[in-house]
Amino acid sequence: MGRLLVIGTGLIGGSFALAMRNAGCFAGIDGHDSDHMVAETARRLGLIDSVVTDLRGAVEAAEAVLIAVPTSAIATVVRQIESFVGRRTVTVFDTGSTKASVIEALRRRGAVPPWFVPSHPMAGSERQGPEAADAELFRGRRVFVTPQPETARAAVEQVRRWWAATGADVVETSVQIHDEMVALTSHLPHLIAFAFMNWVARPHGGDAALFAGPGLLDFTRIAGSDASMWRGIIAENHSAVLSQYDGWTEVFATVGTLLRESRFDELETFLAAAQDARARLSDA
Repeated sequence: MGRLLVIGTGLIGGSFALAMRNAGCFAGIDGHDSDHMVAETARRLGLIDSVVTDLRGAVEAAEAVLIAVPTSAIATVVRQIESFVGRRTVTVFDTGSTKASVIEALRRRGAVPPWFVPSHPMAGSERQGPEAADAELFRGRRVFVTPQPETARAAVEQVRRWWAATGADVVETSVQIHDEMVALTSHLPHLIAFAFMNWVARPHGGDAALFAGPGLLDFTRIAGSDASMWRGIIAENHSAVLSQYDGWTEVFATVGTLLRESRFDELETFLAAAQDARARLSDA
């Protein structure tokens, strides 16, 4: 067994490291973070064995490198470590929530390296940092891999095995389908939750907190996510999110029309269709 290097030791990187430790996939786990104190916290919590500042030495000693940094920085990190990979057998993969922007950034500076496997775990938490790391974070969740024509098949299969060892269900898809669908199933819902909480925060007849029941809390849970992180995610997938937003506003405008015109039988039909769709989603 070789060593794992985790670049970015926050929630996702720390959770993966902990899951790998529990699964016994690596002989040792090193961590690197732009915020040295974050990496030190990950070491103190036992997520990683050591904090490294020399990326060259750490990459050269690694069998696998997980890049768990903001999506906008992934291509930069890949190019930064490219010369350290050299001819060695090392597999590099990421956790970016959008894929097209990463691939495009890499192609602007050359080909996509054959040892780089784009991947994205559909998992997260409102909590951030290594303190929130959870070895079970990926269990039962889907992880998407979006290999490119240049990507070595052996690297893809290795990444699939590591993600599967966390308990995740690994699915291979294209960059285009991935970014379109995460805009629909993740990015737009977060944007709607954020927007709704801004509406709730405005003055109303009473105290919203006093009247807030489980429905409101469940619906807006994701609005507790880190605003800076989500600004970056939405910016990276801007065109896909905007396309989904435009479609959503057309659907929501239908609700407004039914309400204004008191067409409650049609509203019930609309609600029942949504109920059926939700049931099918739960069964998937």
